[in-house]
Parts: sequence; structure tokens; C-alpha cells
Amino acid sequence: MMYEWLIIGGGVHATTIGLQLRYLGLPVEQLAMIDPHEKLMGNFKMQTSRLSMPYLRSPLVHHCHPEPFDLKKFAKQQQYAQAMIGQYQRPRLDMFFDHTDKWVEAYTLEDTHIHQEAVDIEQKDNHWEVTLDNGQIMKACHVVLAMGTHRTPYLPDMYINQPDVQHIHQRNFDDQKMASHVIGSGISAAHLVIKLLGEKRAEPIHLWVKKSLEVFDFDADPGWLGPKNMRGFQCEKDLSKRAEINCQERHKGSMPKEIYMKLMHAQDAGELIIHETPITKIENHQIHTEDTSVAYDGIYLATGFKMDLMQQPLIQSIMKRDDAQIMAGFPVLTTSLEWVPNIYVSGMLADLELGPFARNIMGGRMAAQRIGEVFVQEQKNMKKAM
Repeated sequence: MMYEWLIIGGGVHATTIGLQLRYLGLPVEQLAMIDPHEKLMGNFKMQTSRLSMPYLRSPLVHHCHPEPFDLKKFAKQQQYAQAMIGQYQRPRLDMFFDHTDKWVEAYTLEDTHIHQEAVDIEQKDNHWEVTLDNGQIMKACHVVLAMGTHRTPYLPDMYINQPDVQHIHQRNFDDQKMASHVIGSGISAAHLVIKLLGEKRAEPIHLWVKKSLEVFDFDADPGWLGPKNMRGFQCEKDLSKRAEINCQERHKGSMPKEIYMKLMHAQDAGELIIHETPITKIENHQIHTEDTSVAYDGIYLATGFKMDLMQQPLIQSIMKRDDAQIMAGFPVLTTSLEWVPNIYVSGMLADLELGPFARNIMGGRMAAQRIGEVFVQEQKNMKKAM
């Protein structure tokens, strides 16, 4: 069977793009979504549930449905208590998922879900053939790469093979193992600490950071969400400078103020000890710094993910093509997010076109809008040709 559109991925971006295409009129039988997890959004749900994250960092208008105020309408209809918090109206996480599930079901998106992993891609005549990890070959006219970067947890070398050390996002994570020490300085580490504090343990929780905690509402300045900053970004023709802007403007390893204040209150109450000193080694069930050593019961790593998306076999297959341009390690795209003919991208792969928020929920929305415009234009062209 030949699909019109095939999306590789099953997370926020892939689901947002899938919903956009269905919303614009793509028949369900002409869409396929390739993702190994049991359900669409399954990996994101698992990662956030491990952190007991109550609210998203993104504002209320950042969600998976094409209409920006649909989540607000949903919150009102379903009468969620404390549906959102803060000046940016950050939504409850469970409400965000309920809203997404509603539209995944309404547009029968799960019917398009093929529970495999895409491992190779090859152009044949006027279509693409995607090989799955079970050997099956999928054919499609258009392919969207929306796999995301949350694939391989990053474990600093000193923690590998050490006893009672787990990365919060490893597949075989065991939450029954006791751990009072958290490594990391970003929002995931903070949520994890707050979760552990909620258990009201007799001994304090330890948070180990290499730098002072940084407070920002979002992953980048809100000016990058609109034309205020993005107009200049789009006018910058030197793509290597765009990559530099993305790197400079992202607030990596930061957290919103209300989360930071929870940590400060816990520290003042003696429930939390924050160590602002680099760890030099892990040895004999102890955490060592230059000045001291502390015995640990268990360690949770909240050290993020490896940036290995460009090394995946599927991406490497595309990069072998003469027309697959790369600049500063990222694909060079058209404004429609097309990398090579009829292969479109989102997330990190769209960094040079979408800017500092390319990898966030808003980046998924921006990618969905542009890819949706391609679909609409092709429908118009088909009608003209008839």
C-alpha cells in the first residue's frame, strides 16, 4: 500500500503534525505513523509521570490541536480544578494529556500507528520506502521526520556501572529503589527533587549541581515565540549564525520561578541540601568532590539525553544523498521544512528554520502549520489538474 503521508515518531511533534493533517482533511487510510511505543505520546507520558510533573512549562496555547485556544475551551468544558497556573497560564499536565487523547481518538490517529521503529529510508521513483526493524517496507509519497531527541539517556562516564545509580529516563528504571541524591540542574532534576520531598523522608534530599540554579519562565525568551525576534532570525542568511543564536538563546538547565522557590523553601526548612560543587568521582558508594565525600543510598541522574539524533541510521541514510545539505550539524531546509524532496522535518532537525523554540511544543505547532500548508497547496494543485 502507498501512503500519502508517513510520520516517523509518536511524541508531541508527531502527534501535533498528524492531528493537523487529519484536521485539514487527510483521510485516515492515507496516513501512517511509525513509533515503537504502545501508544502515541506514550514515551512523553512515561517520562513526565516519573517526575510527577503537575504542570507543563509551556503556556496554555501550546498543545497538539491546530486551534490555539482549544485547550482553554476544553479546560472550561471539563471544569478542571486549578486548570492552569501563573501569568502564562501553564496547563495541568493531566489535562494536556486528556485533551490530546480526546483528539487522537476523534481523528482515529491510533489507527494509523504502526508499532515498529524505522531504520532505513530510500527513494524509489516518485515515492519513499521506509524499512522497519521487523523488515517490513512502508511506501509513502511524503515522509515527516519527527522522532525527537529524547531517545538515549546521557550518563556521564563516572556513573556507568556504579551501584544503585539510575538515570531517571532509562528503560528499566526501578522506582522502588531508594535514592536520596539527584544529579542535575534543570527542570527535570527540580521536579524529581520535589517528588522526593513529597515523600516526607526522615533524612534530607541532596541535589548536586555544577552551576548555580538558573530561573527562566521558558526554555528561551518569549520574544522568540513571535515575529519580535523571529523576523531577524529569518532574515539572517548565514545559517551558522542561526545555529549560534539558538545555542545562545536557549536557557538549558533552567526552571520557572515557582519551582525554584519550592526548592529554596525546602532548603530553608532543612529538607534539602543543594551542593553547588562539581563531583569528581563516584567510588565505594560515595560521592566525591574536591573538598569532601558523602555516602549515598542511591542516585537518580537527571542529566538529560545524548544529542545523537543525527547519528541514527535513518538520518545517516538521508545524509548520504548529494542533495541533503547540512550546516553547523543541522539540516538545511526550505521554509516548508523540506530537507530533500518530499522529506519534511520537525524538532531539532528544524533548528535552522524555526529558531530557539524548534524543539518545544510550540516548535511542533510551527512545524505542523508549515507542513499543513504543503498539504493544502498540493490539494489545490490536484483540483486544478482535474
